[in-house]
Amino acid sequence: MSAPLVPLTSSQIRKRGLKMLAIGGSIFAAILYLMYWLSAHNYHFSFAVIGASLPFAFACIGFIELMTGAPYLKLAQSWMSLRGWQRGVLGTFIVIASLVIILCVVTFFVMMFT
Repeated sequence: MSAPLVPLTSSQIRKRGLKMLAIGGSIFAAILYLMYWLSAHNYHFSFAVIGASLPFAFACIGFIELMTGAPYLKLAQSWMSLRGWQRGVLGTFIVIASLVIILCVVTFFVMMFT
């Protein structure tokens, strides 16, 4: 007989998201450092380095859970329950807003250091 599943509270989900963000971010940063160090010592990568981005995806899921307080799978189900045009409009808005934020941050640092 198995124990009944107790739903997680928002604070528990946020703590889990923070752990995922910290672990995924740390592993991704270590991989980036290793790749940079190897490149500095004239090592050329002859294989796809896409696998190195998997910890980054883990960190992104943790960030989403940390910010929303909802499990990632529940958010994915909510996203898929939207109509196609709603996903298109929201997806386009999210991409454009992300680009604007990235451009503002990059411009800030460029202006600060030049």
